[in-house]
Amino acid sequence: MKKCKKLFLMMIPVAALLLLMVACGKQNTDPASSSSSVSETDDWGSGEGKPKVAVVLKALNSEYFKLMEAGAEKAFKDFDVDGKVMSPSNETEVEKQINMLEDLLNNKSLDALIVMPSQPEAAIPVLKKYKEKGIPVLLVDTDVDWEEKTTFIGIDNFTAGQKAGESLAMKLGSGDKVAILEGVLGTPTSEERVQGAEEAFKKAGMKIVASQAADFDRVKAISVMENILTANPDLKGIFAASDEMALGALRATKARNMDIPIIGVDGITEAVESIYDDELEATVAQKPHDMTYKGVENALKVMKGETIDKRIDSGIDIITKENSQEKLGELKELLEK
Repeated sequence: MKKCKKLFLMMIPVAALLLLMVACGKQNTDPASSSSSVSETDDWGSGEGKPKVAVVLKALNSEYFKLMEAGAEKAFKDFDVDGKVMSPSNETEVEKQINMLEDLLNNKSLDALIVMPSQPEAAIPVLKKYKEKGIPVLLVDTDVDWEEKTTFIGIDNFTAGQKAGESLAMKLGSGDKVAILEGVLGTPTSEERVQGAEEAFKKAGMKIVASQAADFDRVKAISVMENILTANPDLKGIFAASDEMALGALRATKARNMDIPIIGVDGITEAVESIYDDELEATVAQKPHDMTYKGVENALKVMKGETIDKRIDSGIDIITKENSQEKLGELKELLEK
């Protein structure tokens, strides 16, 4: 009995080793478990002979980005394109997006690039390499100060901020105190929206008592807004350079039982629902779905030798209580496709 027990104990390590070898063998041969990057394969998909278009976004972790993905996917289907949408997991992962763009350069079948750069200046060196290879580069949502881009498709952020400022000013009187929640400092999107709002406020005689960065983040916006309200308990209105920050500002004002108009930018579902529920005042809605759809459409025109505009305005909507229900229906339909 003792001999059997001893033999059994001796066999345990051997069995464990065999199981490990089998597991490793499966891991190396299972295609689903391998993590091949774009640079390791030229296999773009099953679309033999179809145009190959890559859409690289900042992230896919918010509704705004999901709408951009949906626009690209619809265009792939409508125009019979073999396309891919890809992105880092977070929009702060600038280096990861740059590496992704570098990897795509090694794919010989790529015909066009549509990109939403996380950090415009950092993206220029790699985008120049696409130009050198004869691959058209179409920018969506976020512009880059680079003359060789094929086109930029998006909104005029100054105008978006200006329209938001004008809408807020219509609810207030000359001399009323207003505050601005900025996005990430130094980013063109934030700076242009803020400049537009500032111009509208000054023209209407508003007094800007605070303009602080909250990094397009809802949680940070709550904290920043609490400090602004403490210093300015008689505040009459708030402009936020994004809906996420507008919703954060709303939470801060509700905690103090304050009912003051707040206007954001983007037009995400939660903000539109808040407008419908008489909480947020309004939002200047972008059309992210249209940006990527137009991106694919215009990439194909360029590939056929057609000339397109250097700048294509994707348009904005002012969403208020009156049209919020209609907008909610549109958003639901786009996200379900």
